[in-house]
Amino acid sequence: MKIVSLQSVGLGTYFSGNEDETTYSPTLYIVGDGIERVGYFDNGNEPKVTKIEFGDLYHGMEMPRQDDTYFVYTSDGHIRVLPADKYIAEWSE
Repeated sequence: MKIVSLQSVGLGTYFSGNEDETTYSPTLYIVGDGIERVGYFDNGNEPKVTKIEFGDLYHGMEMPRQDDTYFVYTSDGHIRVLPADKYIAEWSE
């Protein structure tokens, strides 16, 4: 089985339309979808999530094993390390 998405638990990302509107939206990482980052919104060069792994399953040479974490790999070459207790994972075959 593999992880196909992560959703934050708690407040997530803060968006403000104006002084009277404040919205908190969960942070989502979905394999194949882009990552929301300042300067990358809807302009075609957003990095995409290529793979998500759980820390105790990771046995690579790039980083040591880290239990209770998720590794989010992106097309821009970054690896985001996220705490497992702050995200809900969706698993698939």
